[in-house]
Amino acid sequence: MHLTEKQIQYGFYYYFNDNYIKRVVEVAEYNGEKELIINCTQLDQNYKPKEKRRILNEWIEFLKEQPDTFTKLIFGTRVPQELFEAICQQNKLVDLHIKWGAYFDLSKINNLNNLDLLYIGSGASVESVEPISTLTCLKGLYVENFKKVQDYSSLSKLSQLESLTICGDSMGPQYIKVNKIDFLKDMTQLRYFSFLTVRLVSGDYSPIFELNNLELLSLRSHKDVKKIYRDLIKLPKLKWGLLKKHSELYKK
Repeated sequence: MHLTEKQIQYGFYYYFNDNYIKRVVEVAEYNGEKELIINCTQLDQNYKPKEKRRILNEWIEFLKEQPDTFTKLIFGTRVPQELFEAICQQNKLVDLHIKWGAYFDLSKINNLNNLDLLYIGSGASVESVEPISTLTCLKGLYVENFKKVQDYSSLSKLSQLESLTICGDSMGPQYIKVNKIDFLKDMTQLRYFSFLTVRLVSGDYSPIFELNNLELLSLRSHKDVKKIYRDLIKLPKLKWGLLKKHSELYKK
């Protein structure tokens, strides 16, 4: 199965109103759903410290002991390392969305070999994306604010990937550094590429010219991009993204 045109145009992670998913805090609220939004950390003052710890521990235990439960999980609050590793026990997951977390080691993610879609946000302590490259079924990948990672070359192993976003924290904004994007030459199947709030150390954006299947392209408005803008928009299938929607950003 390929990503739909809607997923390419808006991003596979975009939330549409018709995609209702139940939102819970405690395990006791779970009632057999295969898809769930779990916000079990960063709880307000209505929860005492002991309650907060109990709620987190119960989810960690449940996720570990019931590994065939979920196909889609969304975590909208902080995900610590121990919770991340428990999530990675859910071997039937197809879609995983983590807004942000204090995780540093992604190695357990290789258990999620059925994963099609992965949004992994604000992992400022992560030191390598190599574990993600083992997820050979991935169709969509969003990696945000991995401050300690400058080498993304291992992602070229993801031969089924159609949508790739690498970015810093756009809210700050906070920029990350990426050494080079030569790995894109081996990812000609990509239909979506977004590379914002990133400082490209090499300054060489030319590997993007190999992506003849790109339908959406968004790049920061930088002098190195402006130099080749007129050629980038000639990519044969390009129809969406900042280069198309806001061409004025690249002509100043």
